[in-house]
Amino acid sequence: MKMNDKDVTHIVVDMLFDFIEGTLACKNAKEAVTFSVKYINGNPKQKVIFVCDSHPSDHCSFVQSGGVWPPHCVAGTPGSEIDGSYYRDVENPGQRPSETNIFRKGAESGREQYSGYQAVNSRGETIGNYLKANYNGAGSPPVVVSGIATEFCINETVSDLLREGFRVFLLKDGLGYVDYKNHIQTLKDLSKKGVTLI
Repeated sequence: MKMNDKDVTHIVVDMLFDFIEGTLACKNAKEAVTFSVKYINGNPKQKVIFVCDSHPSDHCSFVQSGGVWPPHCVAGTPGSEIDGSYYRDVENPGQRPSETNIFRKGAESGREQYSGYQAVNSRGETIGNYLKANYNGAGSPPVVVSGIATEFCINETVSDLLREGFRVFLLKDGLGYVDYKNHIQTLKDLSKKGVTLI
């Protein structure tokens, strides 16, 4: 498979302000954005979709609601916005964020949703349905994943993709993480499950 193939979809997970330099800033986040954008520009035929946390202000994952995280990525706030590099520096306009290629998750107050697999776009499509509907090749649909954070949303999204039969290529230099040791362990675990690190 050529990684520049038009049947490859790059899933960019939670490259959002709060995870980069906001309330829940992760390690290697800025570097991950830079590498992810560089990869997109080097593969202009790939489709790109964006997964975004979009929480209500009383989301169950927040400390004040009994969760473990500080408030983050509240819908409609600057912290929930995709890093500006994807609008400004991605050369192919068709690969930039838009209403049809942004998929939102975590919108229900009482439901934690690390995985982006069931995230929905403005038309109500889940990522799973979108990927299968837009794949014309033979065999399992190939996806490339970059984003934040390795141990949580990346791990859960990739695990769901694997369960659903996708071939997953993980952009190891395009990942932000909470803890370096756990990041490395997660990469090892995902590799054992069949993920290809690139």
